Amino acid sequence: MARLTLPILAATLLPIAALPWSPSATEAAPPAAADLLAGCGDIPEVVALVEELRIREDRIRKALAELDGKKAEIAAARASITAELRRLKDAGPSIGKSRTSDQRAVDADVARLVAVYEAMKPKEAAAVLSSLPANFSAEILMRVNPETGARIIAAIAPDKAAILTTYMGARSAPAR
Repeated sequence: MARLTLPILAATLLPIAALPWSPSATEAAPPAAADLLAGCGDIPEVVALVEELRIREDRIRKALAELDGKKAEIAAARASITAELRRLKDAGPSIGKSRTSDQRAVDADVARLVAVYEAMKPKEAAAVLSSLPANFSAEILMRVNPETGARIIAAIAPDKAAILTTYMGARSAPAR
């Protein structure tokens, strides 16, 4: 008996399985909520289901409107960022050239200081640099000849040399 019912059941379900799962273009749009209730207004479950569907439809409509607003905000922000990036790329080469005379004067002063410390004996330079602020001493040590800088650091007390080396490494490290 079981051998007979399975083929018969499969044969009866075959036409249903051949139906498309998605509505075709020729089918009409789903009926409106009022049409859903036609003839079923006296069944409380159907009324509750239709109301729930209306609430969900409103939520979906609001969510889609919010998404459209967010898409517009993102598009505006992207356009703004792209314009700013283009402006910065165009201005990039000229930024380095626009140093003021004050900045050039400071660079010249630091270059003179570096020359003075390079001319000094390492122990004398170490004594002076160890009494200066660490960030300033590190800047000078970064600019002196590496051999001279090594001799000066060797003449500085180990704890101060460690601090200066840390400042020098921090200055050289790329910003993240």
